[in-house]
Amino acid sequence: MWAISKRKVGNFIDRITESMHLDTKKILTWYSYVLFIAPLLFWAMIALRSSASGQSIRMMIMKQPMIAISTIVAIVDFILGYYMLLNHKQFLINRQTYRFLMGSQMIAQLFVGNLLCVVLAILGFYRAKALKKTQDGVSRVIIAISLTAAGLLLASFMLILLLEF
Repeated sequence: MWAISKRKVGNFIDRITESMHLDTKKILTWYSYVLFIAPLLFWAMIALRSSASGQSIRMMIMKQPMIAISTIVAIVDFILGYYMLLNHKQFLINRQTYRFLMGSQMIAQLFVGNLLCVVLAILGFYRAKALKKTQDGVSRVIIAISLTAAGLLLASFMLILLLEF
């Protein structure tokens, strides 16, 4: 029963990625663009809201802690997206590195509610089987970057929980 369900899910993901012509490199590129552009759009929205309300951005952040937490998430996403755009070949070295990045980001982005990144990370995690599997482990730099970003996003999730409850 489990094997049949696993095969059906695998076939479904294969059809999605093949119809969209997505491979590991394209998924990583799209993921990087989303992480890079979404914070810019968020900051533009904050600037528009501050000009419409007549408040400074600083006052909006001080009065609304949710905007402050979202700003932390946006900064982390922006820096990670920028780094990934500059060094995308580092993440495509081997299957272990790519899966480590996608797995850590899938969990972290799920906690902060970035569902588009979660979907891209799931597709990337699945398509990582196309990369070569080597004896080399995951680079320490990539481990540090991925875990730092995931840790900051999880801390933001904890702040959201404290704010709501």
